[in-house]
Amino acid sequence: MPSSTRSRWSPWQCFAGLVAASLVGCSGLSMHSAAMSPPTPDEIRNSTVKGLFDDPVTLRNGRWEGEPYVVGGASRPTAGVIEGLSVAGDLDGDGVGETVAFLWSATGGSGTRNYIAVFARTRVGINNRSTVLIGDRVKLQEARISEGQVEVDVVEHGPDDAMCCPTVEATRVWRYDGRDLREAARD
Repeated sequence: MPSSTRSRWSPWQCFAGLVAASLVGCSGLSMHSAAMSPPTPDEIRNSTVKGLFDDPVTLRNGRWEGEPYVVGGASRPTAGVIEGLSVAGDLDGDGVGETVAFLWSATGGSGTRNYIAVFARTRVGINNRSTVLIGDRVKLQEARISEGQVEVDVVEHGPDDAMCCPTVEATRVWRYDGRDLREAARD
């Protein structure tokens, strides 16, 4: 390597680097964990999710497909990530961001159930902390984090709507306490 591209640290820079490394080591944190970022949508597309069915399911490229209900049958449970709709931020006030993603599940009939789910990065990977049903065939429009809450604009069913065709616009709000995601009471 040419000498013009080589850099040398002064003794003071070496000393400062050693002090910083020892402080990080003594605190039990690594440089990476001190600045842990929320999971990315791609990481969530390949994670394990609980709360969609009786047992957790592992998504591959944003989708999961179970065994047919009847051997040789076409009807089977399926689930996946609703693409292009996720938000990230610190929901529980611990200084580490979480990602809120939206998922769907179907059991072979005409209904598609939509869910809201919280994911966090841990030392061993991506962890699905909580998953809650939003509703059957509820249309999800937009999501945002505001003051530590997740606000979701939806089109849901009114009392006279057919299951195929929700018409009522609403904003629904969820709070995450570090363990559970709960919907706030509506006005």
